[in-house]
Amino acid sequence: MNSTPIRNTSPDALLQTQSRMQELATEFITSNTAPGVAYAIVKDGAIVFSGGAGVGRVDGQQPDSASVFRIASMTKSFTAAAILLLRDRGLLRLDDTIDSHIPELHDMALISSDSEMPTVRDLLTMSAGWATDDPWADREESMSTADYSELLRNGFTFNQTSGTEFEYSNLGYTMLGRIITNVSGVQYQDFVRTEVLLPLGMTNSGFTSDDIRPETLTDGHFFRNDAWQVEPTAATGEFAPLGGLFSSCDDLARWVGLMCAAFSARDDVGAAIPLKRASLREMQQGYRPAMASIGLAATPSTIESSSTSRAAAIPLAYSSLAYGFGLTVNADVVFGNIVGHSGGYPGYGTHMCWHPTSSIGVIALSNGRYGGAFRIATTMLRELLVHTNAPSKIIATTSATRSAQAVVNAVLDAWDDDSLDAMVSANFDADIPRALRRESIESALALVGTLTKEVTQESGTAPSHLVWWRTGDTGRLRVEIRLTPQNPQRMQTLNVRAVPHPSQGLLSTAQKIVDGLWGAPSDVTYADAVDLSALRRMAQMAANLDGPATLSPLPSAATSESDATFEVRTRTLVWELVLALGEDRVVTKCALSMRPVTADSNVELV
Repeated sequence: MNSTPIRNTSPDALLQTQSRMQELATEFITSNTAPGVAYAIVKDGAIVFSGGAGVGRVDGQQPDSASVFRIASMTKSFTAAAILLLRDRGLLRLDDTIDSHIPELHDMALISSDSEMPTVRDLLTMSAGWATDDPWADREESMSTADYSELLRNGFTFNQTSGTEFEYSNLGYTMLGRIITNVSGVQYQDFVRTEVLLPLGMTNSGFTSDDIRPETLTDGHFFRNDAWQVEPTAATGEFAPLGGLFSSCDDLARWVGLMCAAFSARDDVGAAIPLKRASLREMQQGYRPAMASIGLAATPSTIESSSTSRAAAIPLAYSSLAYGFGLTVNADVVFGNIVGHSGGYPGYGTHMCWHPTSSIGVIALSNGRYGGAFRIATTMLRELLVHTNAPSKIIATTSATRSAQAVVNAVLDAWDDDSLDAMVSANFDADIPRALRRESIESALALVGTLTKEVTQESGTAPSHLVWWRTGDTGRLRVEIRLTPQNPQRMQTLNVRAVPHPSQGLLSTAQKIVDGLWGAPSDVTYADAVDLSALRRMAQMAANLDGPATLSPLPSAATSESDATFEVRTRTLVWELVLALGEDRVVTKCALSMRPVTADSNVELV
């Protein structure tokens, strides 16, 4: 198996990508997606570097990190934060029905007699059940208070019962804004500015031009008659909570840093934080499943350049998107959770995204109508995560887990029932009688020979779970423990599996097969029973989409001098190769299958 990869998510490592990030920004503009774009790479709440391309205004000035854009639906996270701030102050509950805070909705007709009135939580998670409303809602930014109240009294059309399915609703976030106004007694825009923006030092952000330094404000644009034209800017109004905020990369870096910092374990609370850290974490959980996808983790230009070379193959990207509170949570199969939100509005297209585990974030703001800034931001972030080999999760193993590991290692070197008695839980011997467990472990030890003291390839899925390997004269030992939640913790699981070293002939043949299937010529002889066409189809798919492969033996009861199971790992795929040799090294069995891929394989233990 491969050794633990070197990770480096420091600002210095990110700086090495600066020219590549600027290249992506330039490509974004040359594709005529928007007349201008500004971007920033953020680490631990500070901008590591930033840049821009194109123009922010018709006078030709290039946008930079100080340039202000209308951030469109990125506003929703600020609306959600204001709701949680009121909740934390005891002024509302997330499970309150919305008519309890918006009197105009008392008589709203529901989709059926057995339906419930939507709750504040339903609005936050896009689960109220109304028909999705892009682009209608985007043109209602300036609606007056009286007209909005009339709109509320007329009721709305439901697509499904509330609290059951995701359907993107700008309307729901306008209602959250009305709730903020009604509960706080302060107009929504003023509440967000004084309670969220200013405490964070976001001093060049707001809902009107009076909140912004004039020289920093960009123009919004739309493309018509083969030219970019200036989009009139709508004044703020009752639809502002869905997308009316203006901000810059400089200010939004504080927001991204605040969100990332919420996950690190600490007891102190910074004075500038307007929300409880627990509430910030609450915003960044995926509550309502939205969509799952499989795609290519690359830009079109990268795909074109790789089409003639297997070495430049494009890794696959697997993800599952869920909606939190004003934020999306994308569960990436390699890197774990990626949080953020897009924005599209008349005149603007924006995106912010971050990787909480490494505290790396990207902000991209463009001034083209519904400009697809999400494409540049998500590509930038993924390339940064690949470049730094960012972990999907950082797990701090408990002291009890480390103590149990030490006991197990000592028992593997010299059996000691007393040491185990002091560490194991009540189920340990009930599940596998001690004598039988000892016999099984001694059989595994006999297969791998005398162990070295070195512990390698540690991994785990939680602080109370640990897997490690130890090497012997004739093989390797995979050891896994899991501890109970009780206090003090006890060891409830101990699994020990032997992986004898394959014969040199078997290992050499396996490597030749992998080399041959992934591009290099091979001189392996196959028996007639081996389905070579199926084997090659599977390997070609992996090679074309996911690059070169590495080989390592896996635990398997069938492992012997002539029969073994191997792991074949590409950049984002994991395959299993089952191989058997007959006389004269003729391959009598050879099958390649895909194994489940999870973010757990990219965890970093501390």
